[in-house]
Amino acid sequence: MGQLNAKVARQLIHRLPQITKIVKDTIRYRASIRGKNRRFSQKKARGRFQTLGKVHEIERRPRGAVLQAEQGSVEIYFLSPDIVRVRMRRDNDFLPPFSYAVEKVDWPSTLVTYEEEMAVFTIRTEHLVCRVHRTPCRLIFETAEGQVISEDADGLAWREHEVQWNRRLPEQEWSYGLGQRASSLNLRGKRLALWNADPRPYSRGTDPVYCSIPFYLGVRADLAYGIFWDNPARGYVDVGAGKSNEMTFFAEDGELRFYLMAGSTAQTVLALYTELTGRMPLPPMWALGFHQSRSSYKSDAVFRSLANEFRQRRLPCDALYFDIEYMDDYQCFTWDRKNFALLPGLLSDLERQGFKSVTILNPGIGVKTGDPVYEEGVQEDVFLKYPDGTWVAGPVWPSQCYFPDFTCARVRAWWADRINTLVQAGFAGIWTDMNEPALMTTKPGETLPDYVRHDWDGLGQTHVQGGHNVYGMLMARATREGLIKYRPDKRPFVITRAGYAGMQRYASSWTGDNVSSWDHLRLSISMVLNMGLSGAPFTGPDIGGFWGEPDGELYTRWMQLGSMLPFFRVHSMQWSPPQEPWAFGERYEHIIRHYLELRYQLLPYIYSTFAQCAQEGLPIIRPVFMIEPDNPDARTIDDEFLLGDSILVAPVLEPKATQRQVYLPRGVWYEYDTGRLIDGAQEVTIAAPLERMPIYIRAGRVIPMWPVMQYVGERRLEESRLRVYAGSGESSVYEDAGEGMAYQRGEYRWSYFTCKFLSTGQFAIEWRRAGKYEPPYPQMRVEVVGIPSEPESVEMDGQAAPVWYYEGGMVEFIVKPFGEARIGGRGHAGDTLAHAPHR
Repeated sequence: MGQLNAKVARQLIHRLPQITKIVKDTIRYRASIRGKNRRFSQKKARGRFQTLGKVHEIERRPRGAVLQAEQGSVEIYFLSPDIVRVRMRRDNDFLPPFSYAVEKVDWPSTLVTYEEEMAVFTIRTEHLVCRVHRTPCRLIFETAEGQVISEDADGLAWREHEVQWNRRLPEQEWSYGLGQRASSLNLRGKRLALWNADPRPYSRGTDPVYCSIPFYLGVRADLAYGIFWDNPARGYVDVGAGKSNEMTFFAEDGELRFYLMAGSTAQTVLALYTELTGRMPLPPMWALGFHQSRSSYKSDAVFRSLANEFRQRRLPCDALYFDIEYMDDYQCFTWDRKNFALLPGLLSDLERQGFKSVTILNPGIGVKTGDPVYEEGVQEDVFLKYPDGTWVAGPVWPSQCYFPDFTCARVRAWWADRINTLVQAGFAGIWTDMNEPALMTTKPGETLPDYVRHDWDGLGQTHVQGGHNVYGMLMARATREGLIKYRPDKRPFVITRAGYAGMQRYASSWTGDNVSSWDHLRLSISMVLNMGLSGAPFTGPDIGGFWGEPDGELYTRWMQLGSMLPFFRVHSMQWSPPQEPWAFGERYEHIIRHYLELRYQLLPYIYSTFAQCAQEGLPIIRPVFMIEPDNPDARTIDDEFLLGDSILVAPVLEPKATQRQVYLPRGVWYEYDTGRLIDGAQEVTIAAPLERMPIYIRAGRVIPMWPVMQYVGERRLEESRLRVYAGSGESSVYEDAGEGMAYQRGEYRWSYFTCKFLSTGQFAIEWRRAGKYEPPYPQMRVEVVGIPSEPESVEMDGQAAPVWYYEGGMVEFIVKPFGEARIGGRGHAGDTLAHAPHR
C-alpha cells in the first residue's frame, strides 16, 4: 500500500472535519440500529431441514406436472425443450412468479410426454428428461440420450423461512460462474456467499464482493449445464466445500425456485441463460475505448490539463471520469460551484477534444434541509423505511443519508427524471457506486438492516429477502432509463459496482476496489472470465489497482492486459500517486502507447465481439476451455484467455519476467507481432520482455482493423483493413454507426468470411454480407498473412486484381466488397499446400 507521505497527511487534515462528521454519524447510526434491533428482530427457531418425503399424488399439467408430497409441493415446468423451472412451496400456490432477473416470460409451446411407472414418474421433452422418484421425492435430470445432468442428494428442503437444494456433484465436473469472485477460475471446493458486499479492500479468497449472480455453470467432458437459483435473498452456494461430492444452494428466505438448462457446450448453455435473463445491449463504441479516472480530479483546470496531456502525448483516450470530489458537499445531482463554476462549458470543451465525460452517482442522498434533491425526495416519499414507517438513515459520503427504494416503479421514475440534470450539463455516461448499498462505517461490508422494507413493485419484501441483492442492479436500471428518456438518440452507458442476475440488460461493471499487486493483476483475468460466464461480460478491473502504488513495471503489464479486456479503465484512490499513462516515465509511456494504439486498431474486431455477445450471449473474453471443451487440462487455465473467438492473449503476470509458458489450443496459430506460425495442442515458452505481451491469432480468421485514432470518431474513415490469417476457418464481422439506435431498425451489416485452401493450391476468401448499413469508407485494404511464397495471381470474383503486393509472407491488395478472392495459382500448388496452415 505504501506509507502516507506529507502530502497525504495534509489531505487527511483537510478532510478531518468531514471524517469526524462521518464517525459521529456512524456512532448515531449504530445506536439507532441497536434500538431498531430490539424492536424488530425476532429469534429464529432452527430445527433440522425438512425434506419433501413421499410423493403421494402427481398432477399432469401443460408443460410439466405438480407433485404433492408429504412435506410440500413441487412444480416442474418446461419453458422450452432445453430449460426447465422447478419450484417448491408448502402452500401449493404456484401463481406466476415475480423476478427482477428473468426477462423472457412468454415462450413458445413445448411438447412434453409422460411415462408412468410404479417407482418413477418421467417427464420428457425433445432435449431434457426429468425423472421423479416417488419414495422419497428425488429429482434426476438427464439429456435425451440418458446422460445424467443433475441428481438430488437430500434434494429440496425447508426450515422455517429457509430453503435449500442439495444435489450430487460429479467428480469430473468443473465449476464456473456465480458472479464476481476473488478466486481462481474453477470454483470447485468453495462455499460462496450470495450477498453483495463492499469489503474495502479485498484480497484473493475474500468473499463476498460486489456482484453475486446465482448462476452456476457446470462443465464436463461432453456436457455443459447451467443452474439459475432464482432467489435474491441472502444465501450461499456450496460447491463441494462441505462434502466434495455434493453441491448446495441455500437462501434465508423466499421461494425455492431454480432453472436448469443443458447443452453440449458452455456456449449453448450461456445462450439459453441469457435468453432467459436478457442480453447485453450494444454500447456506444466510444465505451470500448480507453477510460481515465481517479478519485478524484478536483477542478476545471485539472481536467483541462489532463485532456491536453493525452492529446499532446498522442495517447488515445475516449472518456474522463468525474468522481465525488466534483460534487457540492458530495450530494448527487450537484456540482461544486467554486472548482467547477462553469461545468457545462468544461464538458463541452472536453467533447470537442474527443473526450466523453462520465460522472459518478451514489444512492445515498444527504439529509440536508434546503437541498432540493433531499427535499423533493422527502416530499415524493421515495426513500426506504423501517417497518414502523420511519426513514432509514446511514452514513455515506454526504454523512447521514436516505436511500431511494429502487424496487418501486414510481421511485425509479423519480430517479430517472433527476438524470436530466446531468444530461443537460453534458455528461455522456453515468457510473453508479456504493450501491450494494454500502455504508461508511468502521466495519467493511456493512449495509442496511435486514428488516428494512422494500416496495418490491407492490409485493413487499425486506432487505434480506432480496432488496439488498437487487439494489445495485435496479439503481442501474433507473439510471439507464433516465439516459434513454433524456438522450433518446444516444446509446446509454451505465456502470454499476453491485449487481445481480440480469444486470447485463442495464449496465457494465468493474471489479471494485482492487489492490496494486501482482496477484490482483492475475485476479483480473479470472474475475472478468467468471463474470462473462455469469452472463455479465462487459467488465474489467481498475487498471493499476485502486488501493496502493504500482511501480512502472506492474502498471505497464496491467495496461497491456487491460488493452484486451472488455472494459479498459485506469482508476485509483485519492491519495495514491498519479496513474496516468505518462506517470512512470518515458520508457513505460512508450510501451503503453503501443498497446493503447493496438486497442484502437482492434476496435472493429472488439466491437464485433460485443455484437456477438448482444446477439447470442457469448462472453467477450472467454476461457481457453471454450475453444477446447474436451481437454480437462484447459478447464483450469486462468492466466490466458481468448478475446472473441480468434485472438489468444497471454499476459505476463509476474515481476521481472522476460518469458512465459503459453498453452496454445489445438489448431494452428500465428504470433501477432512476428507472423510466425506455431502448431497448437502444446505448451510453448515465449519471449516476453516488458515491451511484449504474447498475442496469437487463429489460422483461417479475419481480423477487421482501423488506423490508429486518438478517440472513436476522430476522423472519417477512408479505408478499413482486413487482416486475414491464412488457414481454414470462419469469421463474422459486425458494423454499424457505433452510436444511436438506427442499428435496431436494421442499419447494420454482418460480414461472414470463410477461408480455405482449394485443391488447386489457391487460398480462397469468401465474403457474404447481410444488413443495410453502408460503411463510410469506400475501400478496404486486405492483408493476407501466411502465404509462403509470391503467388502467381490474385483474383477478385474471377477477375485479376489490378494491383497487389507481396512481401515477407503477406499479400496485400485494395478492393471494394467482393464475393470471393483467390490467391495463388496452379504453378504454386505444391509449395502453397506444403507450407500453408491448412492443418
